[in-house]
Amino acid sequence: TSLILSFNKITGTVPPGIANLSNLELLHLHDNRLQGTVPRLALKGQTKSSFIADCGSPSEFDSPLDCPDCTMCCNSYQQCDVTTATKRFGVWAGVVMGLVFGF
Repeated sequence: TSLILSFNKITGTVPPGIANLSNLELLHLHDNRLQGTVPRLALKGQTKSSFIADCGSPSEFDSPLDCPDCTMCCNSYQQCDVTTATKRFGVWAGVVMGLVFGF
């Protein structure tokens, strides 16, 4: 299931009930005016573009949207980048592969 709400200039906060969407595979919230913290989500079949929101810097607000599960963050210039958590996973996956397979 996909929920794509990008480019709608939606204001306010992301409702906590969004975390109850258990079949969600794709969530795009970028280019809106959302603030606060996005609830923790467990997206199925996650890729680097599965969960995109306005959590990058610079932001139109004092601080960007807090999105611990975002796979990609966009800033106020519409520049999007894979989040640090995803990058860290890639680094650790490479380290583990190297240790296991001797790379």
